[in-house]
Amino acid sequence: MTYLKTKQHYIDLYDKITIEDCRWKEGFHKNYKHKPSKKTEGINLKAFNELTWHFDRLYTTLKWYDNKEKTIEEWMERDRKKDELYENVIPPRDIYCLKCNEITELESKHLWSHHDERDRVLFMFKCQNGCLPMRAFYDDGEEYKIKIRLCPKCDSELERESERIEGNKIVTTENCPNCEYKDIDEYELSSKEEEKPDPNYERDKERFCLSGQRLFDYQKEREQHKQIAKFVDDMKEKEEHKEDYDAVNDLKKLTIVELENTLKETIEKEGYINLRFGNPEMDRDVIVPFVINDSRPERRDRTSSLELQKIIKGSLKDTNWRLMSEGISYRLGILTGRLKAYEKEEDLLKLIRQNSK
Repeated sequence: MTYLKTKQHYIDLYDKITIEDCRWKEGFHKNYKHKPSKKTEGINLKAFNELTWHFDRLYTTLKWYDNKEKTIEEWMERDRKKDELYENVIPPRDIYCLKCNEITELESKHLWSHHDERDRVLFMFKCQNGCLPMRAFYDDGEEYKIKIRLCPKCDSELERESERIEGNKIVTTENCPNCEYKDIDEYELSSKEEEKPDPNYERDKERFCLSGQRLFDYQKEREQHKQIAKFVDDMKEKEEHKEDYDAVNDLKKLTIVELENTLKETIEKEGYINLRFGNPEMDRDVIVPFVINDSRPERRDRTSSLELQKIIKGSLKDTNWRLMSEGISYRLGILTGRLKAYEKEEDLLKLIRQNSK
């Protein structure tokens, strides 16, 4: 593998980036200078900075921890795809020299990787007769073209030469063949310096790359913050919608026996008798099937079911029970349906708000 490294390589890289980010934020909080104002009068600014750093550290380190596995997998998949592309790509065929028209041969290939473009492989082809320049093609067949630089005085194409001098210095000279314009650019190649030991790395890794008890404590504190925020939001919600919550408190929360007595008292006056409840469905909500007989034979089918539906809805309007949406079925004077109880506060709020529409 050329690009894919061991997982530990990516773990170490992620930890290093985490530490650098947290170190910068720690320095910002500890060195921040507040401008004198009425808001800062009487405040211990050092303690204030330490407090803001505590919360920033808490959420920054937890964010780095939460994203660690996903980010490392993305990095590894990215480099795995680079290896697959580099190893499996097929070079273009029949590339001819532009000077002698002889077939060229593959000299090298390079992964062309830029953040704003898709990865491509660039193939370099050399002429067997030594003609220059060489030709270069991407894996999709597009030929690589060097951008032509023009003379700023006469717009002629500049001639360019580069040479390496004094070890690490590259000197590039551009001359105009048609006028006196000349430009010399010197570039110093940076020699790879051995990375100096970081005496505080392990200490900061333990502080910022969360694991063990520190991770547990930080996650626990974050959860406490969420609970406090939810409590505050709930209080604010109840204050802003006080009338709705008061109405919820005023609803009659009927037991199954109270429900039966409430319905019997109303429906029997209208000729509906023998109310019986079936076995309740005990899930998120309590749903109870019922059977009623219509003692008035002149009412049939739709008339009977619609009248009973209207009576039940009116009887249960101020309670936590509702007739379910399928309504009431009628056959031979027997009416069936289902009733649903609402117990949770959010469900009861919906009932109140539906009634107010």
